Amino acid sequence: MAVSGGKDSLALVDFMLEKQKRSPVKFELFAFHVAMDESVAEGVAGFLEDRHIEFEIDLDSFKGVDLSNPKDRCFLCSWNRRKAIFLSAKRHNCRYVALGHNMDDAAETVLMNMFFQASVSAMSPRQEMFGGEIIIIRPMIYLREFELDALADKFSYPIVKKCAYEQDNVRSLVRGFIKRLEEGNKKISVAKNIFLSLNNINSQYLPKYVNKSKEE
Repeated sequence: MAVSGGKDSLALVDFMLEKQKRSPVKFELFAFHVAMDESVAEGVAGFLEDRHIEFEIDLDSFKGVDLSNPKDRCFLCSWNRRKAIFLSAKRHNCRYVALGHNMDDAAETVLMNMFFQASVSAMSPRQEMFGGEIIIIRPMIYLREFELDALADKFSYPIVKKCAYEQDNVRSLVRGFIKRLEEGNKKISVAKNIFLSLNNINSQYLPKYVNKSKEE
């Protein structure tokens, strides 16, 4: 389990513990945290120790990484985290890597990829990497952000994750865009519709080919 210290990753830990108790398939749990802030690392360690979960905290992956440029800081952060997670999974013989992404995260990713990468892609509930050597699972991908907010309040999660750039990045802009659309359309779940649209593609209304040279 990748545990950042935010409410989603803390909920993921409790979800997987419950799954472990109820599942007919036996599996072990191991948590991994990439540290960018020592106080956050301490909070994550305490949370995991209280639940008797074996874990590793990586204090080195972000040493020397320059995140001062707003144009690429999110990419560098994500790339370094993902690399560290995969390396830890290999070290500990963990084939399955559980991430705490929710439906809102997936919807935001759809728009970000469309707006900035000219591609249609999102986050899959199950995704094989490196020819199946590692399999990413997202157990909470069908839950909305507000549902996890309610869960965090109910169980008094210590929200320990900190990001100095959380309100100054592309994802926060897209999140605000979706939020404004939902506030203006109370009966419509915009994030959910974006997510569900990926399985409701009307290909007959899509262009077969776009000649970029003519556009340019």
